[in-house]
Order: sequence, then C-alpha cells, then structure tokens
Amino acid sequence: MVRFSYLLAAGLISAFAVAPVSAQNQNLAPGVGAGKVLRAQLGIKGPTTTQCPNEATATGWVFTNYPGKVTVMIVHKGQGVGAPVILQTVPAANGQHLATYSRKIPIIAPIEAEYRLLVGGGDGVVSNWAPLKATCGIGAGPANIQGG
Repeated sequence: MVRFSYLLAAGLISAFAVAPVSAQNQNLAPGVGAGKVLRAQLGIKGPTTTQCPNEATATGWVFTNYPGKVTVMIVHKGQGVGAPVILQTVPAANGQHLATYSRKIPIIAPIEAEYRLLVGGGDGVVSNWAPLKATCGIGAGPANIQGG
C-alpha cells in the first residue's frame, strides 16, 4: 500500500510540475519540446503607378523552431492592431519552420504609414517597422512610391 501511494504521489507531482503549454505550442509534432518563435520580418511592395485607387502588398515571414501554427496580427502605426491571423508553418532551412503572411493594403489617397507584425505566444517577438509611402495622381504615370 505504501508503494502504491508513493507511485500515485510521484505521478501527481510530475503531472502538475509540467509547465503550462501556450496556445501556439499545442500543435507541436510528437517529441518536439516547447516551441519558440525565433524572429519575424515584414516587407511592403508598393503599387507600380501613382493612380488611385490602388494597393500595396504586405508580406511577413515568421521563423519558429517547431512545426505547427503561429498567430500574427498586423499593426498600422498610430491606427491600431488588426485581427489575429493563424498561419501554418512549413519546413525551412537549418531545422527551422516558416509561416508566411500576406495582405493587400488598399490605397485610396496619399499615404505615409508604417506597419509591423506582432507574433502571438507571449515571446514578445515583433517584426521591423515597414514603411509605405505613396502619392495619388490623376492618370497613370511614373510611380512616386516607396516601400520597405
């Protein structure tokens, strides 16, 4: 009886001694330990003309050390945070995994803004600020557009 109680107590202690698993790590492959977001990067490709309405494309890359899902949100500096988007990672170089984010940014008037990605999971990982500057002219002409 003492031996059974000892084993039961040891089992309960080990069950509660395990650190809580964050939402981003719940889809880890078997045998993968705690996942970590390694880094994030964001780039913006502006439109090729100054004609409005138009659009730019924001593309982000999130590198992790685990396969599975990662949650990101895009931030428009001074404007707020967008809704969470769940991305699926794919195998990348050096044993890392890559999730790719892409979003069209409508341009209906001249714009000078900055955007960044916030990566979920509590690691505090954010991307660089990516600038978007575009002027709107009448008709097509040479672009006066800059993108990070």
